[in-house]
Amino acid sequence: MSGIHLHPHDILDEGTESILKRLAKMGDIDHLFVEVNTIFERNPYPVGHLPHNPVHDVVMGSGTLHVKLENHQQGALYQRIDPTILDGHDPLMLIKQKTDGTGIKVIPWVNILNGDFGGNINDNTVVNFHGDPVEHWLCPNAPDVVALWKNTFSRLQQAYGYDTYLIDRIRFPDWAGKSVNPGGLFTCFCTHCRQKMKKENIDVKTLIFILEQLVILLRQHQYRTVAEYLLKDPLLKQWQTFRQQSITNFVRTLLCDINQNDRSLKLWLDLWPPAYSWILGQDYAELTKLSPALKHFPYHKLGGGADVQGLIEFFATTPEEKEDAFQAFLHLFNLPYEISYEYFKAQGFPIAFVKHQNDIVRQQSQPGTFIFSGIQMWNIDPQNLIDAVNAAKLSACDDLLYYCYGWATEELFNAVGQQSSGA
Repeated sequence: MSGIHLHPHDILDEGTESILKRLAKMGDIDHLFVEVNTIFERNPYPVGHLPHNPVHDVVMGSGTLHVKLENHQQGALYQRIDPTILDGHDPLMLIKQKTDGTGIKVIPWVNILNGDFGGNINDNTVVNFHGDPVEHWLCPNAPDVVALWKNTFSRLQQAYGYDTYLIDRIRFPDWAGKSVNPGGLFTCFCTHCRQKMKKENIDVKTLIFILEQLVILLRQHQYRTVAEYLLKDPLLKQWQTFRQQSITNFVRTLLCDINQNDRSLKLWLDLWPPAYSWILGQDYAELTKLSPALKHFPYHKLGGGADVQGLIEFFATTPEEKEDAFQAFLHLFNLPYEISYEYFKAQGFPIAFVKHQNDIVRQQSQPGTFIFSGIQMWNIDPQNLIDAVNAAKLSACDDLLYYCYGWATEELFNAVGQQSSGA
């Protein structure tokens, strides 16, 4: 049985009856991953409109909480509450009331390190190597972030009764977001990270110098040289390991703190595909020691969920520069596809990307880890969707998780249903 992601606006705009009726067309959906707090993302991304939403053509995520929690602003940090909640709406409770006692399992989906936060931001934010804060990103090594989420999960469990949550945005920034910003990759250099790096014998001053040189090389269009540095330079490799350890330690500490009493709460992991996860601070082998299940998103048409085109267009201007940048990108992330940038823009990665990434996840994860393969369900034609489903089913994953309900056209729901029924 499979799952699908729901956003708060889906529930409030369409209603639970309409949602469950449409999902019934797919035939095998029994897990609903309901978003608790949004990110700064256009719905749908990057273009288009919401095909069956009767209220909104487009919804912009605002990084806010969409649940009712008592005393949520206690502590040094808090996340801002969405106006729809202040107006009396409660999308997670609506889904709970409709699904309790049925065969459908609701997994609240929580974005951890990225959102619209208030309180002591200055001491908890991600900082780039220039010393500038990265807007809306919390650092896993900062002092108040675990306490924020310990309190939030405690209140979520009390208010809604759920004991299993999918945690997302457990990483350092990538190069996308509200806008393309590759500088997010060269983080974090806050006071807390600097102190911890020095304890790990990382030469912070030299590290910053190397990153400065990489920026110069990128401006000179020396893309392959930058890729080689990121793959082979000993200090950069040491720093990448530090970032991975930072994320793992954050999840470990969070899980320990929220389970101090009865150890009843479980955190499932929403991770980037292994092609990219290492550069964002995610270590499958270590993280899956802490969690029984994960989802990653080998969306072949989108380059694995990464804004590849946005990154290429940021650095390159001429067709020749763009091709060079794209080939360096494939090399950096060990993507063995002999395709051009023009092909990628039109077709994405080959369908083999789906099985390839799922099989690597299985190899890198702890034995017994339950693996959901993310399935792109928007900006795609029905046959390409079915190709992705078939590729995932032939891989080492355990189940499918579709992204996402609100962005999918009617023909895609029908295609999955026909595939499920064997028609």
